[in-house]
Amino acid sequence: ARPTPADTMLAAGSTTCSTAVAFVRAPARVRASSRRPARRLRRSAPAAFGSGAEVDHDDVARTKSARSPAASLVAFVPACFTALTAFGARALESVDENGYPTMYVPPGYVPSPLEDGDGLGQMFIIFVCAVCGFVGMKLSLDSEQAKSEEALGEKVAKQVKVMRAATSGFVVGQSVVSLVENSTTANAAFDNHGLLRLDAAISKQTAAALLKEVNDQLAFELARAGGSAAASDAFGNVYCKGERYDLKLKWGGAGEAALREAVSAMAPFLDAAAGGREARLCEFAALVSDPGSKRQPIHPDTNYRRDRCVVTAFVALQDVDENMGPTFFIPGSHTASAHLAFREAGETGGAALAAPHQVAILSAGDTTVFDSRLLHCGGGNASQKRRVLFYFSFEVAGRENPNASVSTIREELRGKVTLGDLCA
Repeated sequence: ARPTPADTMLAAGSTTCSTAVAFVRAPARVRASSRRPARRLRRSAPAAFGSGAEVDHDDVARTKSARSPAASLVAFVPACFTALTAFGARALESVDENGYPTMYVPPGYVPSPLEDGDGLGQMFIIFVCAVCGFVGMKLSLDSEQAKSEEALGEKVAKQVKVMRAATSGFVVGQSVVSLVENSTTANAAFDNHGLLRLDAAISKQTAAALLKEVNDQLAFELARAGGSAAASDAFGNVYCKGERYDLKLKWGGAGEAALREAVSAMAPFLDAAAGGREARLCEFAALVSDPGSKRQPIHPDTNYRRDRCVVTAFVALQDVDENMGPTFFIPGSHTASAHLAFREAGETGGAALAAPHQVAILSAGDTTVFDSRLLHCGGGNASQKRRVLFYFSFEVAGRENPNASVSTIREELRGKVTLGDLCA
C-alpha cells in the first residue's frame, strides 16, 4: 500500500524529533567533538568588513560554540511540532470497522492492567492538584489585594497633600427643632451645598442604646463569619476594610427606634429633600471605625447625574473628635463641574480637592445629611476609641437609584419601607 502523507510526516517527524532530543541531551563536550576543530588562521575579510580587515576564526568558532544550546533548541521545537502534526493527521485518518474516527494507537501497544491501588493513586493526584490550585489562587488573590491597597494608599496620600493646602473648617449645624418653624432655609442650604448638619436628631439615651446593640451585633457577626466581614452577608461594601465595618442593622429594637426618632424630627426637611413621603428607605446600617483604621479616599457615593437621587444621614452614636477619624466633606461638590474637575485630575488633585472642605466634629445624637453625589471620605482613626455612625438613606421619590441593588440594607427590608411609614 502506498504510504499516506500523514505516514510520511509521522516518520520524518519522529526521526527528526528523536535526533533533536538526543542532540540536546548530549554533553557539550560530545557535541563539540563532532565538529571539525577550528584552525587559527587569519585571512583578509570580505569587503563588508572594510579593506585590510582580518577575521579571527578562533573567535568565530567560540561564537558558534556559545550559540550551540540555542541552536539546538531552535532545531528541537520545529521537530516536535512536525511530529505532533503528523501524529494528529494519522489519528484523524484512523477509523473503526463502522467508519467512525478513532484515536491512533501505535502497533504493538498494550495497556497495562489496572491494579488495586490505581484508583487511590489517581484520587491522591487529583487531591494534590486541587490543593496546589487552591494555594496558587489564594496567593494570587492576596497579591492582587496587596497591590490594590498599595495603590489606594498612594491615591489617598496625593489627595491629602492637595487638601492640606486648601481652606479647612468644621461643619456648622442648627438644632433639629428649628426645622419645625422654618425648614425652607435648611432645604435651600442643602440644595446649594449638598450638606446640612442637624444637632440632636436623636437623644443621647437612644444613641447609647443603639451603640450597645451595634457593638453586640458586630461581635456576633464577626464570630459567625470567623473574624472576616468579607465572608458574611451581614456586612456591606466599604472603602478601606480591615479595621472598618459596614454593618447591616436588624429591624426592630434600638435600630428601628433610632430611625423613627430621627426621621420624625427631620420630617419637615426630608419631605422636600427626598421628594415626599413615597421616598423609600435604601440603607439602614452602621459604619464602625476601629482604632488604626485608615483614611478613605475622597469619593462620591453616587457618580454624577443631573438630579439628586439619594439622601443620606450620618448620626453619631458617641462624641466624635478630630482623632477618631471624622468625616470630611467638600461642600458644593455635588455639581457637574466639581465631578468633571475631580475626574480630569485623576481623582488626586484639581479644583475639586483644592476647594474648601469641612470636618464633621459631632456630639452623640448629631447628624450630617448629604447628597449622595457629594465628595467626602472617612478619616483615619488615630485614637484608642471606636467610632460608630448610624446611617440611613432614602431614594428620592420618582428618581432612579443606580446603586439600589447593592445599597447596605438587609434584603428583607429592601424597597419595603417608605418615609411615610416611618412618620406615621
